[in-house]
Amino acid sequence: MPPGSVYGGQGQQQQQHPQHPQYHSQHTQHPQHPHSQHPQYQQPVQQNLHPQYGEAPYANGNPQYHHVQYSQPTYQQQQPAPAPAPAPAPTNFYPLTAPQFSNYNGAYNRPPPSAAPPVQFVDPSFLQRPVAPNQTAYTPPIQTSQPAPAPAPTPAVNVAPTRAPLPPQQVSSATSSPRLASSQGGSGRPTSKDARRLPSAGSVAKSPVMSHAHVETLPVLIHVAEDCFSKANAGGQNIVRSMTPEEVAEHHKLVATGLGCLEVAMKSNKLFPRLEARLCLRYAGILVDETTNIMEAETALTRGIAVCEKHRFVDLKYSSQFLLMKTLFQRSQKAAFKSIDAYIADCTTYKHIHWIYAFRFLKAAFHLQSGTSSDHHALENLRKIAGIATQRDDKAIFVMAMILEGLAHLSSKKDDWVTRVQACIAGAAKLQLNDDVHIPQMDVLLLLLDIACSLHQKSPKILKQKMDSLQARLEELRHSPEWATLSDEVMLPIHRMANAPSTISNDTRQILRPGEGNVDYLVLSTLGKQEAYALAFVMNGIVALSTSTTLGRSTQIWNEAARLLEEKKPPSTSRSLPESLRQAGWANEVVYYTYMLVGLQAATLCDWVRVKNILEVLKNAQPSAGFPKIMTLYLNGVLMQGTAQLAAAAEIWSDPLFHLDQNSGHKTSTNHIEYQLSILAGLNRLWILNGNRDEAGMIDLIDQLRPLCEDDPDPEIKTAYNLVLSSIDFKPPRSMPLQQVKGHIQQALANAQATQNFHCLSIALNIMRLRLFENVAGEQAVKSAKAGTAQAKKSGNILWMSVGEGMLGQSYELMGAMAEAAASREAGVMFANEAYSRMQALR
Repeated sequence: MPPGSVYGGQGQQQQQHPQHPQYHSQHTQHPQHPHSQHPQYQQPVQQNLHPQYGEAPYANGNPQYHHVQYSQPTYQQQQPAPAPAPAPAPTNFYPLTAPQFSNYNGAYNRPPPSAAPPVQFVDPSFLQRPVAPNQTAYTPPIQTSQPAPAPAPTPAVNVAPTRAPLPPQQVSSATSSPRLASSQGGSGRPTSKDARRLPSAGSVAKSPVMSHAHVETLPVLIHVAEDCFSKANAGGQNIVRSMTPEEVAEHHKLVATGLGCLEVAMKSNKLFPRLEARLCLRYAGILVDETTNIMEAETALTRGIAVCEKHRFVDLKYSSQFLLMKTLFQRSQKAAFKSIDAYIADCTTYKHIHWIYAFRFLKAAFHLQSGTSSDHHALENLRKIAGIATQRDDKAIFVMAMILEGLAHLSSKKDDWVTRVQACIAGAAKLQLNDDVHIPQMDVLLLLLDIACSLHQKSPKILKQKMDSLQARLEELRHSPEWATLSDEVMLPIHRMANAPSTISNDTRQILRPGEGNVDYLVLSTLGKQEAYALAFVMNGIVALSTSTTLGRSTQIWNEAARLLEEKKPPSTSRSLPESLRQAGWANEVVYYTYMLVGLQAATLCDWVRVKNILEVLKNAQPSAGFPKIMTLYLNGVLMQGTAQLAAAAEIWSDPLFHLDQNSGHKTSTNHIEYQLSILAGLNRLWILNGNRDEAGMIDLIDQLRPLCEDDPDPEIKTAYNLVLSSIDFKPPRSMPLQQVKGHIQQALANAQATQNFHCLSIALNIMRLRLFENVAGEQAVKSAKAGTAQAKKSGNILWMSVGEGMLGQSYELMGAMAEAAASREAGVMFANEAYSRMQALR
């Protein structure tokens, strides 16, 4: 640097040292600037020890980090010359930007700022442990003759650690510099006689105040932030199980501390651009995951995107835009859909195929969450994904697009939804011989989708075959390393374009992950291993209702599903508390559903004590709004009506949650269960009104239920509707014609046989015996009564077993078979007493 800038901008040419001829001979090539070419004789400047993190200090940072003190690395000490005579008080000859030389003893120091805060060092690993501040002021040893005054503490100079000390022959003596004496004692301009060179790096190495290692603030802040986030995520699942106020408060404290560190780091004006973009992305990601401060997250992401566009960080720009869309969707779904279309257009223009897949799958997730997955735009988006994957031979992407389209049709429940779902499954199945598509998570998802579609078709034989295939695949994956137990993501391979610039890196690992060779991976969230096994158990229990000959077999399977979901899993360090709460909420809903199924089967078996116990468990769980609450109310109504508390049951069935209108059939999958339970509640209320002889209420309710039940695609809803209408009766002239009664009984029998619903089949046969063969002597009446009794025994319902045995005894009596009639009546009385005792056990 020019000497004039060092000496206060005076532009003076520096002269050679007259007392060092050796030094003069070594630098004769540059007589005007003897110290400007050698790096060890340069003016010491602040250099960054960690260029990837920028520089410190931070004037506007968090107050808890204002007390970080800087110290310098210690260089090789030289033996000082004898101390000179005491000099007069130093004058402020140099400007504030230049080094100040006072009490020169082989080192120079800068004057401290006027408002320098106290100094403290923060331990990055344990924030709660107080750490004593480091002392940077040097206290010289006390002389025996007279005490030496301690110099005033001054901040150390930031010297680059790579600079080596000078050789001994190049180090000048501190006591032989008349220039320093003049600067300390006089105030005039330097003359040619006492003009001296600048202090060298060797003189700096002799400074006693540089005795501690240099500490950068920015790396410490980032380390503290990541340490806080790691500790917070490590205890997320334990907090979900316990939810103690102390643990929750500690978690929020760790997150707040980490966010504070990142906020201080982002306020530095010397951040490198890529680090600034990464900090903005990290800061916004934590805000979105842990807090509800959406606006601040959008501000940070906007800043990061601007930096990325300026410096062409394509990978970080797309990652920030991806997170920005997730943030914007929480605030305005319409704005999110509009913005994501613009980003997809940009990716298409630049042919960034990886990010086209990422943004289109994100858009599909938005449609699924908003309930518009079956509209034209959602299906068009998924079909474009499939089309691009077909052109580029990305088979795994194609199969995943087919699975999501099948889920969209499954949730729509439109007229031709079954055909559309089967078409998607067939499109994915045509690639089953390709090894690229046999990813464990995708195989299980495809099988679960196929079984869920068949459950609505009510075909027991086909269901049994598909369930066997799913069980075989799950058994293969039980101990397979391809699917980790804690993994809840699926990696879809994508072929890399030749000679195309890479737009993914380690900073995009949450979305796109670089692979080996010419393959990269798209990362999607999916079911975990335990969750997939639990869903398989739930579906297996439903299939066992019509295929198993063991009473209560389904209950055992559902209990196993609940055990899997309630089992304590090892904590995952990469899962935040809100994410853990969302997954725990999903698991609780599935457990709630399994308890409801167990309760309904217990009601079928007239096990009212178990039904009451399950209701107590569900009420203690405090069901949230939606299908858990309405399912609890429905099971309570079943308990009241099954135990002959008809007034309480009628009040439950009249609850506003079971309100029906003509548009109820067009509800989405989120409340499809509510819609079906509302229909069943209306049918149960119709039976109670029939017992109370409220014909006006019966007619109004039938007019309301008829269009909903007759157009419902579920055969079991139609079965229940026909059973109720075939059993009620009106007084003349409103009585139902016998031909119409026969039609309802035939439809109920046909649907019950097709679905192999033994409970509904026993009810239909007993109603047929009552309405068509009452007081009729003949073999047909006996056969009808025997069939009703046999199917009631298969279903395990002792109440209908009692009814069937009683009607069979009556038919035997009309035929003159008194012995058989007495045996049947005795069996009927025994079953009736057993049913009555089970009801009395609740009181």
